[in-house]
Amino acid sequence: MFGILSIRSKILAMLLMCGVLCLLAASFVAIRSGTHALKSTIFEQLTTLRASKTSQVSAWFKDVADDFSDISQDTPAVEGIAAFTAAFAQLGQGAPDGPSLALEAYYKDKVLPSFATLVDAPLSPRAFLPTSPAALRLQDAYVVRNDDPAGSGGRKIVDVTSGPDGTLSAYDQVIAKYRPFFLRAVETHALEDVLLVDAKSGTIVYTVSKRIDLGASLTSGPLSNSGAARAFRRVIEGGGVPGQTVLEDFSPYVPAGLRPSAFIAAPVLTDGNLTGILIGVLSVRQIDAFLTFDGRWDSVGLGKTGEVYLVGANDLLMRSPSRFLIQNPEGYYKALAAAGVDAETLAKIKHFNSPILAQRVDTRASREGQKGLSDTQIVQDYRGVSTLSSWAPVSVQGLHWIVIAQEDEAEALAPVQDLRHSIMVVAAIAAVLLTDVSVLLASSFTRPIHAVLAGVNKLAGGDESVRIAVKGRDEFAELAKAFNAMANEIAERSARIDQKTRDYEQLLRNIYPDLIADRIRLGESSFSERVRNVCVVVLIIEGFDGLVGAGHRDTLERINTLVGDIDEACAAGGLEKIRTIGETYIAACGLSTPRLDAAQRSLAFVAQVNAVLERLARTYEVPLSARAGVALGDAEVGVVGRHRLLYDVWGPTMLQARRIVFDAEPGTLRVTSAALQQLSAREGFVQMPDIVLFDSTHVETWQRDAGFTPDTPTG
Repeated sequence: MFGILSIRSKILAMLLMCGVLCLLAASFVAIRSGTHALKSTIFEQLTTLRASKTSQVSAWFKDVADDFSDISQDTPAVEGIAAFTAAFAQLGQGAPDGPSLALEAYYKDKVLPSFATLVDAPLSPRAFLPTSPAALRLQDAYVVRNDDPAGSGGRKIVDVTSGPDGTLSAYDQVIAKYRPFFLRAVETHALEDVLLVDAKSGTIVYTVSKRIDLGASLTSGPLSNSGAARAFRRVIEGGGVPGQTVLEDFSPYVPAGLRPSAFIAAPVLTDGNLTGILIGVLSVRQIDAFLTFDGRWDSVGLGKTGEVYLVGANDLLMRSPSRFLIQNPEGYYKALAAAGVDAETLAKIKHFNSPILAQRVDTRASREGQKGLSDTQIVQDYRGVSTLSSWAPVSVQGLHWIVIAQEDEAEALAPVQDLRHSIMVVAAIAAVLLTDVSVLLASSFTRPIHAVLAGVNKLAGGDESVRIAVKGRDEFAELAKAFNAMANEIAERSARIDQKTRDYEQLLRNIYPDLIADRIRLGESSFSERVRNVCVVVLIIEGFDGLVGAGHRDTLERINTLVGDIDEACAAGGLEKIRTIGETYIAACGLSTPRLDAAQRSLAFVAQVNAVLERLARTYEVPLSARAGVALGDAEVGVVGRHRLLYDVWGPTMLQARRIVFDAEPGTLRVTSAALQQLSAREGFVQMPDIVLFDSTHVETWQRDAGFTPDTPTG
């Protein structure tokens, strides 16, 4: 009797031990798998946000550079610099040699106090006043009236000074003529100010914001080492290439009260000679809006502690604001102080209410980004807080920065703590139940339960081939049969799911290009990419209604033949079909695969379509012809829509192609200037009147027969 009890006790102990170990293993695996899956999801989200903001900032800087290049070549800019330079020279005639009392008082009472707390040495107005009589006269007339010497308040000064007889001076006349152009450039192109600089002397002959840089020199004096001066010298050293811009990174700027400022500069040429430099002081508000999501961090999945910010690769100083400074300044300063940030840096951040060029980000993420490396890891951030971070280097118009997307580890992995608590509760309940059942049925359940448990563990581990041997006719045999039936069902469902997944992926690749299909498969529902050098072809089939109308019984066959033949010509020519709507067929060349001969392939495709239509016209005895519009340039390609995804191409190039096709004559094709320039053979083209787009843009077009080939006689 005692022997039997001892054996049962051992079996019970073994059962309990096995059960507890299985529960612990399952709990460990579940918690570890959950943690890994959650980390992977958050890292992917952070990487996506990082890449998105990198593209957004790069695109914005490129747009600003393109806009500023256009401004520098506009006639008002060219004439304005020449006029302001000449008028500035006249101001020095008869001007006093020293500053007026009012100007000295303005520097002492308004200019120097704006940054006195940031400088240890005593400040003297004479150290910052210009020495040129013309500059002193100009600042005495305009700058002293600016109540916001470090900001943009001087833009509001529109009245000009006049002589004793009420007539305007030459400089005032130039202001009245050109100020509206430069003010509009500031207000519409994300600029804080525009500086007009004489290329020969380096003198700032005009500014929109009327700060103390008006009349100052960029080659000597307090501004000679400023970011504006470096931008000026880079343009001069670059030889003044028309339309070429340079971008200067953030640096303290005295006229802005030592507030960090970034600059963009472009040469201004008159009759091929460099006469001036146009310098723009960039506004950081747009960059701040991009990286702070306009304050909607929660809506993009960054929770309460996630953020995306920029860091300079050379100095590891911030180039964008911190979310914590915006939302909780007091907590932000406490966190920095706890992380060892010195009082001088904190005072500088508080002074400007911005960490740009003040907050140093010396972390693993920034140091690896400084080396050109990209990664996702759990690292400490600039507050000394452990975060899930994704970082990568980014080059913006010659500037080298690091973009970092992060979220506090405590917030990101909070669901794991809830999972751990739930698993522990379930495990405790299961342990109690296992103990009760083991006590009652230890002797009879030992062998069958081990078999079932082993099968369950294998099935849970992914081995869907596991089956339990059926022995006897008792309940355990039925349990084994039920387990085997469940395993069979799971295996069949897994096979069906795998097949459905393969079918779905194949369907996606049949509908969309591989790049688009992969992104949809990964769960992206709406996205776009800009593609360079894309040639868009818009075809209109003349006679389509006659082909499909009049109650033909073989209408569907005719349409399939027509569209199928055009599709074959499209694929053979290396083009991609975009869509077909009625008599309109749209294709593009250079979307998935860049093509240097995109225009040549597109025209060959049109010629092939013309041959197809001639053949089908003879077959069906219906007059058929095509007219085509071909445009070359940049295009946006992506998937749009909420309930039903639509692959589409849009942008100026698509608009031009769709617009010019309607002016093309039947049986002809019309191309834009960009498409024509890419062709190696341009025979047969005749220039046609310009096409005017909805935004009043004029587009030059050329036309020739749709079926024309270089061997076709032109007579």
